[in-house]
Amino acid sequence: MLIKSCFQCKFHETKQDQNEQTSYCQRENCWSRYSKCVATKALHQFLTQESLRIALDFSLPGVPNR
Repeated sequence: MLIKSCFQCKFHETKQDQNEQTSYCQRENCWSRYSKCVATKALHQFLTQESLRIALDFSLPGVPNR
């Protein structure tokens, strides 16, 4: 699995893992899907989306708060 958010990182490398191309992190010396960097990016994206959703819920008239 190639991870799009890793492409811009200078430590990203593409390696063959069984039958597919896979993102590899040279800095952490592991597959990118197991790296702390990807976990941090995923958490940041989740929190950003949740905070936007909550802000929209409070700003839309006639929408009951949860």
